[in-house]
Amino acid sequence: MSHSTASPRLGNVLIERGFITVEQLNSCLSEQRAGGGKLLGEILVDRGHCTDDQITECLATVYGVPYAKLETRIADPRIVDCLPRDFIEKNLVFPLFKIRNTLTVAVTEPTNLFLIDELKIQTSLEIQVVATSAKDVRRMITTLPDSKTFIIDDIIDEDAKADVTLIETAIDDIGDTTDFAGQSPVIRLVNYIIYNAVKEGASDIHIEPGDRCLRIRNRIDGCLYKALEVPLKLLAL
Repeated sequence: MSHSTASPRLGNVLIERGFITVEQLNSCLSEQRAGGGKLLGEILVDRGHCTDDQITECLATVYGVPYAKLETRIADPRIVDCLPRDFIEKNLVFPLFKIRNTLTVAVTEPTNLFLIDELKIQTSLEIQVVATSAKDVRRMITTLPDSKTFIIDDIIDEDAKADVTLIETAIDDIGDTTDFAGQSPVIRLVNYIIYNAVKEGASDIHIEPGDRCLRIRNRIDGCLYKALEVPLKLLAL
């Protein structure tokens, strides 16, 4: 790459595609500089300026990789078995198709070179990555045979579905499922937040209020990872 060619910044790409305005970007950058450890994309989504998909699409441009909005029709069901199911779920990757000796894989971290190397080792193939959102990968996992992943939309009222979808792996011991089903949406939501943190081996759960949502992040091995965003309207239930 020529030294005169600079990689585009996320904010610039978002503006060029009309997803945000210069004023919105500057305001979010000011919040980011003020501290708190949030990424620019997280702040933009928190404020409702753009969606997770728009952030992922623009990050793909920044990283120099293709972006894919995952759908079952673009994935070859015969190729999914080239990766162990636990590897797919743990690393949030999804094999899409193979052409000759190259496997195209949707990943949520296209800059993770260690993950790409591991994909090569696991498949003995050359790897072409495309960027996608974690939400899309989890939705694709639900389409796999005998998948234990499910989408808990019933804990969110109908008008909140566009704002948040909670997707988790089923846990064998969650107590009396009859009693659980009768609990309020907030109680069920809190239970799943705790179950997910335990399943992921989190040392603590961080609950961070935002302008439009409540962000849940789990601390795993000393680092914070986003687990869920809850619309503020749900808290009134």
